[in-house]
Amino acid sequence: MFSESVLYIGLAQSLFGAFVLATKKRVEISDKILIACLLTFAFKFILYLMHLEHAEYFDLSFSMGLMPLTFGPYLYLYTTYLVERKARFEYKDLLHFLPFLLTTVAYFAFFKEVVDFTDVNYFQNDTYLWVKVLYGFIFFTSIVAYTVFTYVKLWRFRKGISSNFSYWTRQLRLLWLNFIPGLFVLLFLLYFVTGAINAFSFKKVFELTQLSHIGLTVIAFAISYFGLKQVSLFRPLYIRREDRAPEEDVQPQVAEDDDEPEKKAKARFTDEQAQELIAKLTRHMEEEKPYLNPELTLYDLSSQLNLSKNELTDLLNNHLGKNFFAFVNEFRLKAVIRRFENPDYGHYTIIAIAYDCGFNSKSTFNSIFKQYTGLTPSDYKKAKSDAVQS
Repeated sequence: MFSESVLYIGLAQSLFGAFVLATKKRVEISDKILIACLLTFAFKFILYLMHLEHAEYFDLSFSMGLMPLTFGPYLYLYTTYLVERKARFEYKDLLHFLPFLLTTVAYFAFFKEVVDFTDVNYFQNDTYLWVKVLYGFIFFTSIVAYTVFTYVKLWRFRKGISSNFSYWTRQLRLLWLNFIPGLFVLLFLLYFVTGAINAFSFKKVFELTQLSHIGLTVIAFAISYFGLKQVSLFRPLYIRREDRAPEEDVQPQVAEDDDEPEKKAKARFTDEQAQELIAKLTRHMEEEKPYLNPELTLYDLSSQLNLSKNELTDLLNNHLGKNFFAFVNEFRLKAVIRRFENPDYGHYTIIAIAYDCGFNSKSTFNSIFKQYTGLTPSDYKKAKSDAVQS
């Protein structure tokens, strides 16, 4: 009864989470991957519920690799499409689900009638023991490999934040994605260990079914909650039909920057070209004030200047000696200082001025201000006020 209740809770949460994500104002590719993941969870729960009522028609061995061999790819692809600026889903990424497809086909084609995957009989010494060991190895390897792939993807993204973003937030750092793979691995390690105890003792010491249901339900709640809170890190590469004005062309407007691999798009400018581009960049920053956008990204600025992101990165790094984060926040800082010195802004609080100039974090603003001036914002403003009065 308890196990069945958990199944219904998990099913309801998976379907509800998928529905809420699907009805967001703007559904990104990463959201669609998460929706597919939650629907896979729901399918798993439905299989168990149908098995409880009609065990003779539903062979649970069909779904034995559903979570071990699909959740890792789902998590990795979600992370990939969240941190990379892509206009559309690349169908080659479906190859990540090939192990699940092959093992499922192999099971039905060759082993359905002769192999027993239940934990108590798992290590029963028979002709097909090697099949069960191989399947277990594939499951375990997939879980570990995709967890590592996901963490490496996150590490590379965080390493490049200063080169691509002009701001810092907890959402930008994707800290919750540290938790989900860890939870996934922890639950499956627990499942493997308890399953191994059952298998080696040839008796049901632990109830793996309940453990599996509880773990899957916890993960469904976690990814529904965090996935819904996660905002897109980049502006879309195209304008969706429903977001257009009536007179606009209905064909997708793909951005000129195709986000080519950096090794192919590394721009190298002569000193003369670099100086011209720096002058253009500076003029754009001073006249158009894009830094007032608190979520300005490298992609945004490069698009405004009609440069590729790698050309702008090369210009900043190799000719100005700054990363994108430092470059943009210098303009924000100068704007703050100008307002400190302008009596028209005397009635504004320091943090209100900072936010008005493009900063979106008090701690980031204070840190950058002190780094560049050697004083805290309040000390600097007080010193300027005292100098004017004297």
